[in-house]
This record gives sequence, structure tokens and C-alpha cells, in this order.
Amino acid sequence: MTIDRKCLINWVGGKRLLRKTIAPLIPEDIKSYIEPFGGGAWVLFYKDRWADLEIYNDLDGRLANLFRIVKYHPNAFKEEYKYLLGSREMFLQFLNGTFITDIQKAVQFYFLITRSFGGRGETFGTVKRSSGGASKSQRNVMDKIDAIHNRLDKVLIENRDFEKLIKQYDFEDAFFYCDPPYSKGCGYEVTSTENFDHERLREVLGNIQGRFLLSYDDSPKIRELYKGFEMIEVERLNGINNKQGTSRENKIFKELLIANYPIKERHHAG
Repeated sequence: MTIDRKCLINWVGGKRLLRKTIAPLIPEDIKSYIEPFGGGAWVLFYKDRWADLEIYNDLDGRLANLFRIVKYHPNAFKEEYKYLLGSREMFLQFLNGTFITDIQKAVQFYFLITRSFGGRGETFGTVKRSSGGASKSQRNVMDKIDAIHNRLDKVLIENRDFEKLIKQYDFEDAFFYCDPPYSKGCGYEVTSTENFDHERLREVLGNIQGRFLLSYDDSPKIRELYKGFEMIEVERLNGINNKQGTSRENKIFKELLIANYPIKERHHAG
């Protein structure tokens, strides 16, 4: 079963709109596939399996815990989740409540992110023209948990700093897909655009034995940092600004795909 349209969680900066562009650029002769900045794992889930060893990592412990619970305790997660309501009152209770067990924390986090505006987990997600946001289907969530549980069967889930992770798993046949916090724009508290060390990531990636593919915002800072590497310009719709009446300039977000192996020919061939 392919689950290229499935995801566990929507995440700011997620690669739902670019995964079909990114996937053909990933080499086929890799022995390991590692995402140091896993987030919503849209690229990981695009394919049934990328390599013999697959690793999902995120420094945000809430994400790592959610993925672990769905991998190891999917039925317990569904039991906690299935009777929740898409109501403002319940959303506020979850936003301000204290949850003790890892399963409860995973359900709290998932509920807040999936029922909030823009996947930020901060404000109740109301919509005008569809059944998404706070009123999305509970049944679809149950099916999604089962599909993601199966996909994560052999995926190692980590919760580490990117430098330690990359150095531990690096070897000549390793592949790292990196989707770090961008140099500008919104992010989350754990790895925000303000506190992320872009120079440290460049230093680490510049010295690995394996191959990396990196997605970033198209900015002068990033172009200068990765000068000399292969670089492709891509565009996607900006989900948060994609509203009726918004100018095309504000709807389009320009990004770079950067690699330490040839990707331009693959991109043009696709």
C-alpha cells in the first residue's frame, strides 16, 4: 500500500507541496535514509521504503513522542482519541490542561495541532467553506493512525540535536534529507528561525561522507552559505497566505533545493 497522500501531522514548513519534486532527486543506491529535521515527515511517507535503514529525528520531543506512540501503541492512542470532540471548549481544555502519560501527551499534542489554525496548536481552527480544521473527520484519523503505524514499523525514531545525529549515522552510503528551520518566516519554539544555527548546519553537512539534499528558503544568506553546492530554485504556494484576494507575489514562496551530489540533471529530466 502506498501512502503518498498520508501524513501523521501537518507542520509549518511541511513538504506536502514539494514532495513530488523532492522524491525523484533522492538517489536510489542508498543504504540509509535519515531525516534530521523530521517534522511532519511528508517526504519519508511519500514512499513505502527508501532504504534498509530509515531514521526519523526531531529535536521537538512532542513530535518524537507522538511518532513513538503511533509506532508502538496505536490502539491505545486511538482509544484515547476516538471520543474527542471538535469543540472550542475541548480545544481550550487541551490547550491549558496537564497530561501525565506519554500516550496522553501524544493525544493532546495531536489534537491541538490538527484542530488548530495553520497547524500551530495555538488557536481553534475554524473554516468557512469545508469540513476541515476543527470539524475534520474522526474516522479518517483512525484510518490514518493505522496506515502510519504500519509505515513506521522499521523506522528508528530519534530525538537528538542534528549534529550528533548526522555524525553518528554518517557513512559513504548514507543519505540525509534535511528540512531545517528557514532563515526567515514562522516556525515553532523548539527550533525557531531566530535561534537556529544555520552556520553550524553548513559546517556539519560540508564534512559528511554521505550525501545530503537540503530544502531552504531562497535568501541571500542561504545562497552565500551553500555557494559551490548544486542548487535548484523551486516555488510553492504559501499555505498560510493562500487566501482569496491575496496577491500572487504573497501566495508564492521561493525555495532552494541544495545537494552535495548532482541533482540538476535529475530535476530537468523529471
